[in-house]
Amino acid sequence: MQNTVEKKFTHKISIESYSGNEPFLFISYSHADTEMVDKILRVIDKEKYRMWYDDTMEIGEDFRNELKSKIENCYAVLLFVSKSSMASKFCGMEIITAFKHDKKIYPVFIEDDVEIPASIKMIFDNLQHVKSENIFESEKYLWKLIDSLPIETMRALNINDGVLVKCKDGSPNLSIPSDVREVGEASFRNCEKLENIVIGPSVSTISAEAFRGCKMLSKIELGENVKRIGESCFRDCIQLKSIDVENSEIEIGERAFENCASLKDIKLPNGMAEIYGGVFNSCKALEEISLPEELTILGESSFADCIRLKSIKIPEKVTKIDDMVFNGCSGLEKVELGKSITKIGKNAFKDCTSLEEIFIPEHVNSIGVSPFRGCKKLSNIQVDAKNRSFKSVDNILFNKSKSKLICYPACIENKHYEIPDSVITISDWSFCECYSLRSINIPDSVEEIGEGAFYKCTSLEEVVIPDSVVRIDDIAFRNCTNLKKIVIPDSVREFGWGVFNGCSNVVVVCSDNSVAATMCKKKNIKYVQPE
Repeated sequence: MQNTVEKKFTHKISIESYSGNEPFLFISYSHADTEMVDKILRVIDKEKYRMWYDDTMEIGEDFRNELKSKIENCYAVLLFVSKSSMASKFCGMEIITAFKHDKKIYPVFIEDDVEIPASIKMIFDNLQHVKSENIFESEKYLWKLIDSLPIETMRALNINDGVLVKCKDGSPNLSIPSDVREVGEASFRNCEKLENIVIGPSVSTISAEAFRGCKMLSKIELGENVKRIGESCFRDCIQLKSIDVENSEIEIGERAFENCASLKDIKLPNGMAEIYGGVFNSCKALEEISLPEELTILGESSFADCIRLKSIKIPEKVTKIDDMVFNGCSGLEKVELGKSITKIGKNAFKDCTSLEEIFIPEHVNSIGVSPFRGCKKLSNIQVDAKNRSFKSVDNILFNKSKSKLICYPACIENKHYEIPDSVITISDWSFCECYSLRSINIPDSVEEIGEGAFYKCTSLEEVVIPDSVVRIDDIAFRNCTNLKKIVIPDSVREFGWGVFNGCSNVVVVCSDNSVAATMCKKKNIKYVQPE
C-alpha cells in the first residue's frame, strides 16, 4: 500500500478506516494512486463494507509489523494494481503475506499494461482479475467487483426513522443500535452468517420474518420492552437453541419459531395469555416446556411435530386446545389437561404414537374430529364423571347420550366389538388402526359411517352393514388388507371416494341394481348378489 517516500502526495482517502474486531477488507494500494483508489472506495463504502487502509504511518520496522498484523487479521485483501503498486516493495510484501496466510485476494487493475513482478506472478496466475478500464464509464465492472466481495466484511444496517429496514451484514455477531425501536419486516432474513444478536433496549417490535432463515443464529434474549414478535419471525432458524422472553404482555405471531429444529430451552413469562398458531411447530429438539400460568389458549398446531416433547401440563386457565396443537408429537407420553378446558380441537393429538392414556376434564363440551387418530399405543380414555357432554365406556369415548362413537382406542386388544345400539354415527377415524379388531357388530341404529372410520384395521375380515346406514364416507375401509367380505344393503345411497382402496381381496355383497353395485362396477371391485 506504500510507494516511494521521496515523493509526497496531497490527496487522502476520504472514508474512515475501520478499527474494530469484525471481519474487514485490507486495502493494498500505492499512495501514487490515492485519488483513483479513493474514488472507487467511496462507492464501495456506500455498500457498507468494512475497510482498513493506511496513509499516515512512517516507513520502518514498526510499519512492517503493523501491516503484517493487519493482513493476518483481515478477512480478505482488496489489491489495486498499477505500475506504482507493482514497483512498491511494501505492496509486494502485502501480497506475499496475504498469500502465505491463505487470504483471498481481489485484484483490481487501475492501469493497463502493468507488468507483474516475477516474485508474485505465480500468485496472480491463480486469481480472477477485475479490470477497471473505463470502470466508471461502464458500471458493470465496478458492480462486478462489489458483488464479488465477501459478505462477511459488510456492515450494512439500514436504519430509517428508528426502523431497522435491512441488514446486509455478514458478521456472526451483531448488536442492534440503541436508537432502533423496530426491527423491520424480513430485515435480517437469510443472513446465514449471523450467530448472535443483541436486541437493544429500545426495540419494542420485531416484525414478520425479521430473522427467518438465519441458519446459524443460536440464541435470542428478548428484553422486557419487546412487545410484539411478528409472524414467522424466527422461522427456519435451525441452529437456534434457546429463547428467553421477559415481557408478559408480549404478542408472538403465528409460526414465529416454526422449524427451529435445535430449540430446546424456551422461557416464557407467566403472564403470557395466548400462544398463537404454529408458534413452535416442528421444534424437533424440544423435550419439555413450562407453559405460562396465565395462558388461556393454545393456538392451532402450536406444538405440532415436536417429536421429542415427552410430557405437557396444560395450565389451569387454558380454555381451548385448538386444532392439531400436538399433532405429530410422537414422543409425547403424558398429558395433563387443565380443569378449565372446554374445547379440544380436531386432530389435537393426532399421531401421538407414544400416548397411552388421556383424562378428559369436567368442562370439556367440544371435541373436534379424530382427536386421537394415529395414537397407536392409546388404550385408556377416561372422562370426568361430572362431564355433561362426553363419557367413557370401557375406555371407549362417546358423547354423553352414546349416539356418537368418537374414539375406540387403537391399542385395545379386543378381537371383537359390539357397538352399542344407541349409536347413530360412527365418527371419522373412530376405529383407525385398530390392528387387533377382527370382527365388529354394527347395530341397526347406525345411519352413517364416517371418513376413515375403519382405516387400516388390518385384521378385520368381515363386516355386515345394517339397513339403517345411508352413507359410508371417504376411505372408510381403506387398507383393511384382510377384509374379505362386506355386506352392503340398498339403504346405502352415498359412498365417499376410495372407500375400499387397498382392500384387494374384498368381495362386496349387494343387489345388482343398488348404488353399491354401481360403485363396484365403476371402481372394478368384485361384487356378488346376496343368496
